[in-house]
This record gives sequence, C-alpha cells and structure tokens, in this order.
Amino acid sequence: MAVEFISYGYDTAPGEGLGELVWQEMFPGIGTASYAVRSPTDWKVSPVSGADRTVSIAAGRGFGLGVIDKTVSNDTIQLDPITSGSRWDLIACRRDPTPTKGKSEFIKINGGSTQVIPGGRLSGPGIHDQPLALVQVTAGQTQPTSIIDLRTWSGDGGGLVAAHDLVRSFLNQVGTRLSISGIDWVRRVGDNDTPVWVKLGEAGKVSLYGFSGGRVGGVPPADTQFLVQKGTTVIPQEVNGYGTIWLKPFPNGVISANVNNGDVNTTGRGWSAEIVDLNTIALYVNLANGSGVGYSKGIWRCDWEVTGW
Repeated sequence: MAVEFISYGYDTAPGEGLGELVWQEMFPGIGTASYAVRSPTDWKVSPVSGADRTVSIAAGRGFGLGVIDKTVSNDTIQLDPITSGSRWDLIACRRDPTPTKGKSEFIKINGGSTQVIPGGRLSGPGIHDQPLALVQVTAGQTQPTSIIDLRTWSGDGGGLVAAHDLVRSFLNQVGTRLSISGIDWVRRVGDNDTPVWVKLGEAGKVSLYGFSGGRVGGVPPADTQFLVQKGTTVIPQEVNGYGTIWLKPFPNGVISANVNNGDVNTTGRGWSAEIVDLNTIALYVNLANGSGVGYSKGIWRCDWEVTGW
C-alpha cells in the first residue's frame, strides 16, 4: 500500500517555493544531521499481526539530506519469501530528486544472512535511502523474527541519538557524534588520516587511568570505562568472627576491592577484601580481638568500595 508523502526541499514547479512556516519546520532537522525522524513514534517499523512477512511504517515526519517528509497514515510493506535460513532486509525511505518536485517513498532492500546494511542501499549524491529498520525474515515463519531499529533523532545542541549500534556503519562522516544506549561516540581522524570511532563516555561509568590489569576478568580493553560500587554497612550487634557484604555482580571483570574501618575506634579490628569471582565478591570485617573474643557494646561500621567493568 502506497502512502502519500508531503515533502519539502525538492525542486519546485514555477511559482512555488518554501514559505516561512515550512522553513521553520525544516531548519531544526536538516541543519543538524544527515538523517533523523521527529519523535520516538515517527516512522517506527513494526510487524503486522496476521499478515505474512509484512511490516508497518508508522505515520510521522523524517528528514534526510535537505528534504523533510511527512506521512499522515501508516504504510505497509510485504517482504519476499525465503526457502531456507534467514535474511536481513532493509526498510528505508528513498528520496529521488530527479523528477520535478522530487519523490519520496518507503522501500525494501533485500539483504543477506548477516546483520549488515545491504549493498543495494543508495547513499547519494542524487537518489539516497534513509535506513529505518533491518528486518529478519526466517524460512517457515510468517512473522518477522527480529527487527533492528535504525532510526535516529536530533535536537538542539547538535549530536544524534540512535537506538542501535549498527547506525555507526552508515552515519560515519568525520565529526559525527552519536549517543547509543548510553554510550557517546565521535568520529575522528586517526592514524594515517583514517577515520575512527572513539568512545567518549558511558552513562553511569567513570574513566580510570594507570590501571595495569584486572583481579578477575583479565585485562580490560583500552577504551573500557568502569563501574564503582560503594557504601557503608552497619553491624548493630556483638559478633565474634567475620561479617560478609555481597555486592551486585560486575558484568565483565573486577579491578579492585577495598574496605575500611568506618568507626572512630580502630583497636584490634581487621579489615580485608576477597574477590572470588564475578558473582562472589566478599568484603570481610574481623570483629574479634587477637584472642578470638568479640568486642562488646559495639556498633561497627564498614566503608567499602569495589571497582569493576
């Protein structure tokens, strides 16, 4: 089913042109990114229940390379069948500036068995395709078995937000800044004038300098940013032996674990940390004196900090 596109930015017929209101609509988008959509729901690709290998593209606004488009209703595209294995097809908005007033439309581009942008995608100059989703078609299945969201969003202040890391494979001009799942990337010029992606930061993580390896999990990669867990634990009763604090497991590795006395009185207490594995990080507080006698009338405080990635 073809949907009507309302487009601005193509060549116009004699006597036509961009009005002030249209320009106000276009400028925030076309001035900040090659491709984007307006909101989280615009041009979202989703499966159509009860339809064979069919996806729906939601109504909304999108822009690419100086053209902004608006669709006021959903469009649907049926993907080609496959006899064995699976195939990843691209759903895109194709813009063709060749005819007067230009032409925008949603299209499918058949891909291969891996999660990559198909070689049949056009990137200009001239006709170009704005990727919206990569859809997996699997033999014997009537519904798409997976959909990767390739849309991007731009806003005030520059930079782009994307939903999937695959976006870095086609929005890769030097100077591009992308935020994907809490990770900030920038495309820079590396050695021998080769463009490279550099990880700037990750939400909730910190950079460490001077570390030489991990206690558990091997040596972290050079661009690793780290997670820190820390706090204070109070033991409000007399004990003879050890107290144990169990932490949330780190995903990949541990650099260090430290525990300190959080009390004013330091007489006779031992403080140590033991890292067993990623799921067993225990901090121990020796609350007995040298003779094995527990301290009386004590409320013991343990300050602890563990760094991992």
